[in-house]
Amino acid sequence: MTFKAPKNHKTWTIAMPEALAAILKSHRAAQAEERLFLGPAYKDQDLVFAHADGTAIDPWNFGSAVLDLILRAGVTPITLHGLRDAHASLCAKAGVPLEVVSNRLGHASTGVTASRYLHVYSDRDAEAASAFDRLVG
Repeated sequence: MTFKAPKNHKTWTIAMPEALAAILKSHRAAQAEERLFLGPAYKDQDLVFAHADGTAIDPWNFGSAVLDLILRAGVTPITLHGLRDAHASLCAKAGVPLEVVSNRLGHASTGVTASRYLHVYSDRDAEAASAFDRLVG
């Protein structure tokens, strides 16, 4: 498996909710048990999501597994990229500033984010007008 650098060749760090951090810590502990069980047969590539032997999961298979989980959960089917878009849109609707959403997505500039998600921010225009009216009214 070949790993590719991000499109803009930069890495970035974002905050995550505590509940997600707890789930990932639990997952990491299970991986540590697999690593111990397999010993030298474990191929440690420091991956969050991997086969039981540590090797990388093919992206196509990973996306397929996520879709399977979504269908079993009985929620509306969505792709991994759709989950990314939903995260960005929900953050925008919650009032998260454009530059923060842009950074979370790893966009090279806020212009990239604005061109894709500006409609979500535009929906907040009426709220801004009402807020201003309350302030000066």
